[in-house]
Amino acid sequence: MITLLASLDAGRPSKQSGMAKKKGTNDVQGEGLLGLKIVVLTAGAVLMSLEIVGSRLLAPHFGNSVYVWGSLISVFLVALSLGYWIGGHLADRKPSLGILSTVCIAVAACIFVIPWIGHPLCRALLSAGFGEQSGPLVAASLLFLPASFLLGMVSPFSVRLTTKNVQSVGRTAGSLYALSTIGSIIGTLGTTFILIPFVGVSWILKCLGIVMVVLPAALGLVRKQKGGSVIALLMVGLIGVLVHASPSFILGMGKTLILDEDTPYHHLSVVDVGDQERLLQFDRFVESSILLQPPYAGTGEYTNYFHIAFLLRPDIKRTLFVGAGGGIGPRSFLEMNPDMEIDVVDIDQRVLDIAENYFFMPKSPKIHPVAADGRMFFLHQTEPYDCMVLDAFTVGGKIPFHLATREYFELIRSRMAPNGVFVMNIVSALTGPKSGIYSAVSRTLQDVFPHVFVFAHGISQDQNRKQSRSIVLVATIQGRDVRRNDFLSAIPAYPARTSITHAMLRGMIANLVDPPPDNSGTAPLTDDLAPIEMMSSD
Repeated sequence: MITLLASLDAGRPSKQSGMAKKKGTNDVQGEGLLGLKIVVLTAGAVLMSLEIVGSRLLAPHFGNSVYVWGSLISVFLVALSLGYWIGGHLADRKPSLGILSTVCIAVAACIFVIPWIGHPLCRALLSAGFGEQSGPLVAASLLFLPASFLLGMVSPFSVRLTTKNVQSVGRTAGSLYALSTIGSIIGTLGTTFILIPFVGVSWILKCLGIVMVVLPAALGLVRKQKGGSVIALLMVGLIGVLVHASPSFILGMGKTLILDEDTPYHHLSVVDVGDQERLLQFDRFVESSILLQPPYAGTGEYTNYFHIAFLLRPDIKRTLFVGAGGGIGPRSFLEMNPDMEIDVVDIDQRVLDIAENYFFMPKSPKIHPVAADGRMFFLHQTEPYDCMVLDAFTVGGKIPFHLATREYFELIRSRMAPNGVFVMNIVSALTGPKSGIYSAVSRTLQDVFPHVFVFAHGISQDQNRKQSRSIVLVATIQGRDVRRNDFLSAIPAYPARTSITHAMLRGMIANLVDPPPDNSGTAPLTDDLAPIEMMSSD
C-alpha cells in the first residue's frame, strides 16, 4: 500500500520534496493550511457517518444487536490504528499533497463499492453459515475496513504537511486531531438526526463518496498534479454515482413492493403477496401480516391469543398496546368493545402511520397512537389499565432488553387495574438450547406476578418442546388461580365480534402448557443484567 501510494506522487518534483526533508518544513502555507484543516474535519465526519450507516446496512441481515455494534466499533478502531501507523510512516517518507489527494480518492472508491456489494455479501455470509455473532464481524471487516483504514491516514499526513518545526509539532497535532474529533461529532449527529430519517442508506453512502471525491479538487490539492489525477477523480466520482445499489432483500414471485423507506429505527417495507395478503417487514423480517379481504384478519395467529385476556376479564374498558406492528391487536380489541379506550405505543411514528394507512387500524377517537419508548411512556401515564399487551421487537425479532426486566414488569404491574391482565408475546422454544428467552422471561414474570400462564402456539399438534415457536405469556395479579377448565368455561360468554371464533379459542386453550417447564434454575432478567440479545431462538 505504501509503495502504491508513493508511486502516485511521481509528478511532484523530487528536488522540492528533498528540500522539505532537509529543512524539516513543507510548502503548505496560507490557503493550503486552511484546506488541510477542512480535509481533516471532513474526514472525521465521513468516518463516523460511515460507522453509523454501517449499522443500518448490516441490520437487515444480522439484526441490531450488541454483536453488530461491537463488530463495527472494533473494525473501525483496528482500521484507524493501522491507518495512523502506516499513514505516519508514509507521510515521513513522502510528505505530499498529491498522495493525500490520492488517499481521498481511494476512500471515495471504497465507499462507492459498499452499496453495490453490501447486501449481496451479507446474504452470501448468511448462506455460508455465518450467524448473528460471527456474521457482523466478517461483513464489517470486508465492507468498512478498507475505507476506514484510508481515512485513518488523513490525520497523520496532515500533521506532517502542516508541521513547520519540531517545536510546534505537538500544537499542530493536537489542533488537527481536535478538528478530526469535531468532524466526527458533526458526522455522528448529522447522520443520526438528519440523514438517516430523510435519506436512504445507499444514497448516504454515495454522498459520502462524492464528498471525498470533490474535497481534494475543491481545495486545490490536485492542482499541481498531472492530468491523470484529475481524470481518476472524475472517473471514480462518475462510476460511484451511476452504479446501482443492491436492495436489502429480494422480492419473491408474486410479491409487490408497496412502500419502502428508512426511519430512525427501521427499514420499513410493505409488501403485497398477490391480492390476498399484505406484509409489514422490518428489513427482511416479517413483523405483521393481514389478509386483504375484510375483516382484514391477521395471518400471524399469535395475535389471536391476545383475546385470552377477555376470558379472564370480559369487561375490559382500557387497554395499552406496547408495539404497534400492523395494528391488528388494537383493531380487533376495538371491534370487541367500540367504547374501549386503547393506547397504542410505538417508538417509531412511521410504524403507527403505516398501521393506520396500510393495515386498517381505525383512525378512531378511541384509539390513541403515541410515538414513545414503551418504558418512557409510563413516566407521564399513571392511569391504570385493565389489559396491557407487550408485542415489541427490534430488528431481527429480538425483544428490547429494557422491556423484559423485572423492573419493567414491576412498572407494568403498578399501572394495572386490580383485576388487570398482562399479555406478552415472545419467540422461543420451551426446552433445549433455543429456550433461553422463554426460561428467562417467564422466570422474571413469575417474580412479579402471582399467576403466569404459558400458551405455546401449535404445541397440541406438534409436541416437540425444543422447537422454536410463538409463545404467549399471560399474567394476572388476582389471587384466584385459573385452570384449563376455567378458561374453557369462559368461552361461551365470549362475544364473537371479530374473526376469532369460539372454536379458535378452544384451540388456543389446547395449547396451554400446564404445568409449564421448570425454570427455577434460571436467573431473572434485571436492568443490571439482561443478556436477552444473546439468547438464541432460531
